[in-house]
Amino acid sequence: MNEELSAGSSDQVNSGITVDFLILADAAQVQGDKLYLLGGGWSIIWAKSFPARHQVAVAAGILVPWLETNIRHRFRIVALAEGGVVLGEVGGEFEHGRPAGLPPGATQRVMWTATMNLTFERAGDVSVEFWLGDVLAKTSPFRTVERKAR
Repeated sequence: MNEELSAGSSDQVNSGITVDFLILADAAQVQGDKLYLLGGGWSIIWAKSFPARHQVAVAAGILVPWLETNIRHRFRIVALAEGGVVLGEVGGEFEHGRPAGLPPGATQRVMWTATMNLTFERAGDVSVEFWLGDVLAKTSPFRTVERKAR
């Protein structure tokens, strides 16, 4: 996926799909309709020195309205350092159907996780962006900090 995406600022996509949450964690996985996190919700990565390599798990909850089910949707997650330097990127497509017995008009949550191995050249601000199609749907910022020896 090398398309250029234009920046948007809303948590809502024109189609009505929204990113409900975007959580950074040490590990994450989805089993059935449940999200399992280890070490989730942090906003700082402490490093002994730089460059530093760190595994970052990303968990997202995407709310799909009734009229957007059974349609393929593009997404991508990008980790950006200061100055817009891309540290890592993953993406693809998803399609969510309507299970039997779902009341007409119901919105469903699709959960998705990915693990990225990132290298940070220096301490600073980083953001993880979740794109739906050509719209920036959610951002989760964090910071890398050098931990001085005591």
